[in-house]
Amino acid sequence: MLPAWSRSDSLAAGITILAALFGIALWPRLPAEVAIHFSATGTPNDYVPKAIGVALLPAIMLITQLVLTVGTAVDPPSHPQTGPAITVATTGFLALVHVLVLAWNAGYSVPLEGLLVASLVFAALLVGYTVWREEFAIS
Repeated sequence: MLPAWSRSDSLAAGITILAALFGIALWPRLPAEVAIHFSATGTPNDYVPKAIGVALLPAIMLITQLVLTVGTAVDPPSHPQTGPAITVATTGFLALVHVLVLAWNAGYSVPLEGLLVASLVFAALLVGYTVWREEFAIS
């Protein structure tokens, strides 16, 4: 059984919809095959057809939202805002990656070299937030 729909679920779903709409808006500017993976130096090293490139990450975002929502319902965190915060932050981060990658494919100047470092910093901050919220913060 799925947990009740919350404001954080609506926010995460809205972020996913906006990311998908961004891909649709860029559709005419995208090449037939889009780069979806880049080396640490920002050089593309994996390509997929345009339709997959536009739809894949929003689909992953929805699945991620579902997994995180169900996971926090099955095993609730100590603080009630931990799960929703992680869900919205993760969805937002994936949306940012989607927007940057599609913008790069559409020919916009996007510095992707820093995306790996940004991903690692995001992961460290999210883990730090979770540990702090669950172990040290007062409800």
